[in-house]
Amino acid sequence: MEDILLEMDRILRPEGAVIFRDEVDVLIKVRKMVGQMRWHTKMVDHEDGPLVPEKILVAVKQYWVAGGNSTSTQ
Repeated sequence: MEDILLEMDRILRPEGAVIFRDEVDVLIKVRKMVGQMRWHTKMVDHEDGPLVPEKILVAVKQYWVAGGNSTSTQ
């Protein structure tokens, strides 16, 4: 799963979105991994209602740049 998510991160442009639809336990693992890649996520209920064990996870890749910690000397 990690390899697939890393490849998606490489291909997807900033502000691009991915929709995952699976069981809750799988989506929780995916949510943890994409959170570490600085993606914003939101989990919503299935269209048939909250009692369905399948959920939907929407993940949006964020645009970010490395911090401004410069180690150069003057």
